Amino acid sequence: MHLLAGLLQQALDPASSDFLSGLDLLPADAQGQRLRESLRSVHALASNARGQRMLTLALSETAAAISSLREGGNVLREIVTRTRAIVGTDMAYISLNDPEKRETRITETDGVWTQAYRDIRMPFGTGVLGNVARADGPIQVSDYSQAVSLAHLEQIDDAVAKEGVKALLGAPMRIGGDIIGALMVADRWAHEFSEEQIFAVEALANQAAVALDNLERLAELTESMGSLETANRDKESSIARLKRLAATDDELFAALSSSEGLPGLAARISQILGRPARLLDLTVRVDAGDVGGEKLHAARALIPASRHTNAPVTATLEDGTTVVVMASVIEGEALGGVLVEGETAADDEAILRRAALVLGTFISHSDASRHNRQRQRVELLATLISPPAEGLRQHTATSAAAYGLEDGSPFRVAIVDGALRSLTDFEEALEVDLGEQLLRGHFDDRLYLGAPEQVFAWIADFLGKPGARRWGGVRMAHSEPLAALSEIGAGFALAERVLTAARSLPQAGNVVGWQSLGTIGIFLANADSQVTQSALRGSLGPLLDYDRSNGTQLCDTALCYLDEGRNIARTAQELVVHPNTVRQRLERIESLLGPDWNNGRRALDHHVLLVVARLLDGSPAKH
Repeated sequence: MHLLAGLLQQALDPASSDFLSGLDLLPADAQGQRLRESLRSVHALASNARGQRMLTLALSETAAAISSLREGGNVLREIVTRTRAIVGTDMAYISLNDPEKRETRITETDGVWTQAYRDIRMPFGTGVLGNVARADGPIQVSDYSQAVSLAHLEQIDDAVAKEGVKALLGAPMRIGGDIIGALMVADRWAHEFSEEQIFAVEALANQAAVALDNLERLAELTESMGSLETANRDKESSIARLKRLAATDDELFAALSSSEGLPGLAARISQILGRPARLLDLTVRVDAGDVGGEKLHAARALIPASRHTNAPVTATLEDGTTVVVMASVIEGEALGGVLVEGETAADDEAILRRAALVLGTFISHSDASRHNRQRQRVELLATLISPPAEGLRQHTATSAAAYGLEDGSPFRVAIVDGALRSLTDFEEALEVDLGEQLLRGHFDDRLYLGAPEQVFAWIADFLGKPGARRWGGVRMAHSEPLAALSEIGAGFALAERVLTAARSLPQAGNVVGWQSLGTIGIFLANADSQVTQSALRGSLGPLLDYDRSNGTQLCDTALCYLDEGRNIARTAQELVVHPNTVRQRLERIESLLGPDWNNGRRALDHHVLLVVARLLDGSPAKH
């Protein structure tokens, strides 16, 4: 036990140098092998989490470092040096565009060996650099010499070959709507860059663009201050504006390097503008801030127009309120926007542009993280529903416990069914109140849930209370309280049968369990028991076998006949067949089940068991 505890502690420490050698101390049998695999999984997860933290910290430190520099050459050197270190490549460099000559030229490098490579001037549309310099998003090639889709130039190919460059990745740098250049990284070996490397280069390119724009503003400020003695009030106003923009950049960089999230970013923008600013996130339907009602819909409607014009858009609402929205656009896609009320001056519009750029970077990273968490929840649910033959591993049980599902503590599982829009609204309402700590995932257009008993009771009350019909027919079928993770698969199977039964029973309500369905529910809860299976075989065996062997629908006919009060005419109408056909089928049923199959107590037994057979078959009655 002491050995296992020590190895677990080392697995949780990515920097531990004794972990791999410690694994050799475990027994060589099957149990020891399973322990090795589990500990390696824990070590990999810890290493990945540490990598994410280190990347975020590095980007934050870079933002703080370059925002403190006030000279162009120093900023460019700081950017390429930190980019190469953060991304972990052989080289990094920056190129700036010359629109008149329609080319981009390398201006600062780190890790480049040859002067020929440093002197590269690439026409727009050629090579990787020339494409990135006018692209909407990042571009990479795993082996430059083999990239037949690129337009190659002989002198450029020679410089690349002498430098030994193989893999290249670049992201454009934008100021406003203009691409001013590119941030590039390269390796002298062929490979594909990871998603983390692409995200880091793109984030650093955005930081570089904002820093260069800031330097340009500060240069204007310095020049203006040199002639301050002869300037008038207009000059003084211009200086104040430039100082305000510089302070804005510092605040926005501070927001990026902090852990305040969207609420903190909104608070900083509000402080800069001197009035409330609200942030809209189009990747979710629950926005940061307190935008609601008409303003929310108006803001969302203005974002496409702002994206098209790449400028703030103003509109007047029906109540006379003026709102201004600036879209946050990343790689040509509008991810969100910044909203303020009232008219804006030119200075405020410049601030809105900067704020929207930072918001877009924020949302892009948050959206990727949210999708990753959703994928992990779905994978966890799938493992709990269908565990491996050797049973659940410890890390799976640990992950389930984070959502309140653990052996010995009561919890329930449930399936929620309904129209896609209604399910989306319901799930987002749950996220507002419960956050991301509720285990949930979508399978076959249904929402699957797992929750501790107390949380489940809250959800059931939330869905079942008066006014819940606003969810548009959403219905939740649930298991009984479970006490072990091994019961989850059976719990979902029962919820599936209850949900199927509830479709045929409109009076069942929005929240249903097997106890809600009376006698039918008793059979559903014990569908796998010997008693239920024996009852079905003993009463309906000949009929079930006949339908299965001959492809007939005698069970459907018998159920419909009993449902319609033994009325042949109504049965024929329901089944859309001729009454004589019904009579012929009834004769066959009588020959299989006996002449008194629809009389007295036998009729009741057959009626109930026909319904159970239909529900266990997994489809509603065809009539």
